[in-house]
Amino acid sequence: MLHQNDAPRQTENVSANSNNNNGEPEAPIWKVLVFDSFCRDIVSTVLRVNDLRENGVTVHMQLEAQRSSIPDVPAVYFVQSKPENINRIAEDIANDLYELYYINFASSLPRTLLEDFAVQTTASGKSHQIAQVYDQYLNFLTPEENMFSLHMPGIFESIHNPSMTDVAMNSLIDRIVSALFSVVLTLKTIPTICAPRGNAAEMVATRLDAKLREHILGSRHNLFSEGAEDILAQSRRPVLVLLDRDFDLGSMFMHSWTYQALIHDIFDIKLNQVNVEQADDTGRKVKKSYDLNVNDSFWASNALLPFPEVAVNIDDTSMAFKREADEITRMGGVNSLDEMGNIDMNASTKQLQRAITSLPELTARKANIDMHMNIATAMLDSIKNRQLDDLFQIEEQLGRQTKASILETINDSEKKNPQDKLRLFILYVLANESSLRQSDIDECTAALKAAGCDLAPFEYLNKLRSLNKMNASIASPGLNGIGFGTGSTGAGGSGGSSGAMGSSDLLGKFSSISNRLAGFTEGSSLGSIFSNVRNLLPTRKQLPITRVVESVMAGKSSTSSGLGIGGIRTGIGAGGSSGGGSGGGSNAIARMIENFVYFDPKQARRGNLTGSNAGGPSHGSSAIDGAAQEAIVFVVGGGNYIEYQNLLEFSQRSTPRKHIVYGSTSIINAESFLSELSQLNSMT
Repeated sequence: MLHQNDAPRQTENVSANSNNNNGEPEAPIWKVLVFDSFCRDIVSTVLRVNDLRENGVTVHMQLEAQRSSIPDVPAVYFVQSKPENINRIAEDIANDLYELYYINFASSLPRTLLEDFAVQTTASGKSHQIAQVYDQYLNFLTPEENMFSLHMPGIFESIHNPSMTDVAMNSLIDRIVSALFSVVLTLKTIPTICAPRGNAAEMVATRLDAKLREHILGSRHNLFSEGAEDILAQSRRPVLVLLDRDFDLGSMFMHSWTYQALIHDIFDIKLNQVNVEQADDTGRKVKKSYDLNVNDSFWASNALLPFPEVAVNIDDTSMAFKREADEITRMGGVNSLDEMGNIDMNASTKQLQRAITSLPELTARKANIDMHMNIATAMLDSIKNRQLDDLFQIEEQLGRQTKASILETINDSEKKNPQDKLRLFILYVLANESSLRQSDIDECTAALKAAGCDLAPFEYLNKLRSLNKMNASIASPGLNGIGFGTGSTGAGGSGGSSGAMGSSDLLGKFSSISNRLAGFTEGSSLGSIFSNVRNLLPTRKQLPITRVVESVMAGKSSTSSGLGIGGIRTGIGAGGSSGGGSGGGSNAIARMIENFVYFDPKQARRGNLTGSNAGGPSHGSSAIDGAAQEAIVFVVGGGNYIEYQNLLEFSQRSTPRKHIVYGSTSIINAESFLSELSQLNSMT
């Protein structure tokens, strides 16, 4: 749904390719691309160097860097709307660095800055060299087609910082609103908006509603009405669900078993790149960077699959490629693809043509297979060292764990990563907060300290509990009956620990992969390691965020019961029906939804810009009361691939199929989130 990758291409293609008088395309105009750090990250997420060359960009440089003059070449600028960027561009124009200047701002340029820019360029006498100035509304990243990030790390820490001033908070909220406005504009549709009361999400919802309302009703140029797809887009308005990270902290600590989420947990995916340590020819460990390209068909079809299944698929793909490559090299009369330059010229013309034509595609496929093989091999090392399979199994059955079993895991010397143990313990505490005694917690924290764990993140969560701030959020509904069980979830979802996969011998059937890795060597087959366990994986479950989105999209809004977010704790732990959508977890979700605030920016002003119902009980508008087929889900304070994949799976199995876009202020892994909690602990 989010086709942001088209926009940077259009930005770079300005006046790049045109037709001559005969209607034939002229040679591309080669140009320079200049961006600041933020816009560099936007471009690098969706485009690679080869893509830039295809669009006529020969050189790309940082705005802040020292740059030499290239007077006969046009320059395309892609920067944020900041005073320092305006000053630097004006300086470039005054110094006559390039022939023409195509200036693109990632977000809307304030009028004061535009006027300042005009004054500076007029004073230099070079304003005639400015070919265009555009607001692109692209101040966000799109790692996936249905995922976006505002590229604003540390927001959870900033929001909860006790020294955060009102001015700083307002500035932060405005940045989030500006970026969300760009996301909505990119989608070319005006959503209805809902959010829980009382936290940052409500502030964002209120200001975004005002910004959209002001643009629709007060702007001379309504950007949402531009484009041929407008009529179709407006007929299927999505609902924008804004949530605070505090709503479900547990999902940030969970261990995953799917390929994409596991890569993010182990290596941290940044700008669609992953850095992996592997041994070179001398046996020395070196870091290698890989691009996880959205156009990679293997990545697209395997990212959401369990890792054992992906390992088998890598093996199968590798073997199929080897057979095809052997056939091509046999026709060419050589022994390998590397020797294709020495093709036997006595071979038939058709065979030679096929072999030569296939070479570039085969070479690219080989590089892609090698990449996934190297990533998977490095992941196997981490799984073995950290025993991630054991941790995943334990968390899948967290409701059945006891203090003794958690202590056994903490004291297990084979699990070598202290953070993994801390994450498991936090999940256990969140799942059993009401029943755990302080002596049990003290015993476990002593064991964690002995295992080398930094307890600062847990200490901060404890402070929140003791101060009775956000107590309902810290309870993490996902771990107490709202979708954390192993039950199969249909349209109604499941709660608690009941469900189709609730058999007590699951852990016994799911033989430990760590033990199987003991004899793993580089020459071993990945598929042989996982072939016996690929069908023994637990079935789907719905996370809290998915349960909320499902209810909102079903149009289950009603009058506010005044329970507030705290109502989500009512009924937690009472279990839930498997597939029926009833039970304590569903009741808690229903109570939470009842207390949402709802906005419809397309409604009449009613004398102000504060929203359709911000001042009173949250009676949803007709657009929200009806079932929605599309949703934009945004989390203030950090998101992850686990939630993204859970929402994607829900949308794919819905009938009719729903379309969901997931986003957050930043996409972070558990290690980064724990670091934010540690910083907060030092501030309080």
